[in-house]
Amino acid sequence: MASRPAVTGVNDAAHELAGEGGYLLNEPSHLKQIAQAATEQALRAGVDQAIASAKENGGITMRARGGNFDNATREGSQALSIKVFVGGRTGEASTSALSPMAVERAVERAILIAHQVEPDSDSAPPELAWLGTDAVDVPLFAPSGLTAQDLGRIALEIESAANDAADVRVIEAGASSIDACLALAIGRDFSGVYRTSRQSLWCSVIAERNGMMAQDMWSDIDRRVAGLAAADEVGAKAAQRATRKVGGRPLSTTTAPVLLDATVAATLVAEMASALMGTAQVEGATYWHDMLGKQAVAGHIDLVEDPFEPYGLTSKPYDHEGVAGTARHVIRGGVLEGYFLNCLNARKLGTRSTGNADGCNNLTLSSRNAIATSPELLRQLDTGLWVTEFLGGSADPVTGNYSKAVAGFWVENGEVAFPVQDTTIAGELPQMLKELVTVGGDVYRRGAFRSGSILLNSMRISGR
Repeated sequence: MASRPAVTGVNDAAHELAGEGGYLLNEPSHLKQIAQAATEQALRAGVDQAIASAKENGGITMRARGGNFDNATREGSQALSIKVFVGGRTGEASTSALSPMAVERAVERAILIAHQVEPDSDSAPPELAWLGTDAVDVPLFAPSGLTAQDLGRIALEIESAANDAADVRVIEAGASSIDACLALAIGRDFSGVYRTSRQSLWCSVIAERNGMMAQDMWSDIDRRVAGLAAADEVGAKAAQRATRKVGGRPLSTTTAPVLLDATVAATLVAEMASALMGTAQVEGATYWHDMLGKQAVAGHIDLVEDPFEPYGLTSKPYDHEGVAGTARHVIRGGVLEGYFLNCLNARKLGTRSTGNADGCNNLTLSSRNAIATSPELLRQLDTGLWVTEFLGGSADPVTGNYSKAVAGFWVENGEVAFPVQDTTIAGELPQMLKELVTVGGDVYRRGAFRSGSILLNSMRISGR
């Protein structure tokens, strides 16, 4: 993050306050012992296998409005969950207390529940060969050392930058720093523990001109403070985004190319990932059912997963079933190569878990025909709709029918003509993806997904 005079040189006292463990109260070894104790108790009670996870979160969130601190929150929580396997049956229970008595009661509840459900031969613990016993040591923990005062000054700086950039009303500016620790134990076969950090900056504003208003926001998230945008950049970007939207109007019904801005393109990547989840494949509830080895999208498209990306927002050494993922192509040259599977769905499909019990990890969509910059993408769009915001709608995971309310800009001859609102785009996902023109080099990361702007060949566009 670029230097900010108001918070440069976080003092030693702040670092001492957070300590090497950041905002966490428990040592990783202690959480690991709690998880191991839970599985040991379950095994002694006669279950076939048990999986326990003990987790702690801690951090500070500061919000500013009107030049003052609007809200300050010191966050802290802990929990244990236990899952037991008994004769093909499973039972789960959890507790927000980590005392020996609370853990003991959670284990007893899980066993009681297991004896009350129907058996499922596929509902079994992970195979020993699947466990991430040699898991990659992924760097995920970068405690900020920031105090509430430090975060408050950053929030005020964000708000000030928004007000300086344009005549806007700041709804909220904020900064947060959160640390977490997760311990996992699987019977007597596996145990592990790792810590993570997450830093966030955000700003939400309203712009007004000639009686017309528009609202927008900007945010940035990274595991490291050094990876964040400067506070003044976040505030200015929020103000600029809201200001340029003022005066938006609906489009007349037409058919035209659509450019999904990189900041919203992750929504489409998420729709793709949803179609490849194990449950959808097992139930046949997806437009990409049984498509392995077949052309699913345009031939220049790649979709890559990397669960071990250093400081990736969804990186992890293993999932909550103890299975490590792999860095892999999910789609290569438009051809589908893999699904996102947990242990249960993997067994039902006759294969092994891909380490995706927690969902997909750091997916990157790219094109071998990438266009580098936003101006070049607008020239490629020529005349069509540039979508910068999704406001609702749906994508049917079975049929692929796609309809979304959007806002953005109408583009003519590669130049922005006017802002657009109260407009809907519609199409069929299988066709949209096979006719996808390109993915830009203007890559933006949102959570588990990373993509540049996505240029779609043609969509139905309608206004009010």
